[in-house]
Amino acid sequence: MLTKEEIQQKLLQYYTEWFGTDDADEWYPSPAVNVWVFRRNGEYIALKCHLLNGTIEEKR
Repeated sequence: MLTKEEIQQKLLQYYTEWFGTDDADEWYPSPAVNVWVFRRNGEYIALKCHLLNGTIEEKR
């Protein structure tokens, strides 16, 4: 199982690589340690890191 720090690093890496950083993003409280939720251009995006293998799932 990945540590909290490893999960956060994988989420940050995915977010930066696929979305780039944008100061206009609206961030929401994480419903779980392995989930990030933000809104960009009116669209809600959730990023979820698999706790065992670190793969990222994106839902819009």
